[in-house]
Amino acid sequence: MAKINLLPHRQERRREQRSAFALVCIMAAGLAIFLVMAWNSEVGSQLDMQNQRNAYIDSETSKLDTDIKTINDLQKRKDDLLKRMKVIQELQGRRPVIVRIFDEMVRVMPDGVYLTDFERHGDGFHIEGIANDNNDVSTLMRNIQASPWFKNAALKKVQAVPDTTSSNTDGSSHKSQFSMDFELQIPDLVGVDKSGSQKSTQSATGKAGGK
Repeated sequence: MAKINLLPHRQERRREQRSAFALVCIMAAGLAIFLVMAWNSEVGSQLDMQNQRNAYIDSETSKLDTDIKTINDLQKRKDDLLKRMKVIQELQGRRPVIVRIFDEMVRVMPDGVYLTDFERHGDGFHIEGIANDNNDVSTLMRNIQASPWFKNAALKKVQAVPDTTSSNTDGSSHKSQFSMDFELQIPDLVGVDKSGSQKSTQSATGKAGGK
């Protein structure tokens, strides 16, 4: 018996076309989903790699910060040590200066003058003493002013006082009591520099020998 298709051929064709269209849509959707998943996977991989790079950079930055802090601490300790060394060198260099000062005081002190007080404040000096007369006080002042170690001599006070060492008992003999200020100056040609440390240059030796 022969088979006869009673359905219109146009409806059968539309049904086949709809089936093909649905299949294409499903395949396109599947491909789109696959592409989206692949893109998400690639982006996630790149994000993970960038996060690892950021973590590495943060770790190295932290190490650098620690190293910089250590360097700053070492620099501060170095500066402190240099300051201490400078102070020690200055103190060691100025030790012979006090000997020069007392030696020079003996040189500038004229006969008939003796000191009752000697004070030093930094580079300034204050002395008090007794002289036979005002001429001896003037001589002392001129000697201090002419000394290469002293400068700016200034007489603060001078007055007559009875001479208790004199044999006269009528009070006719007097001495001059005085007080004077002056300052220290360290000469260039005496074997020490301005900080008080010893010089060893040939020029200084030559000039000193020439005198």
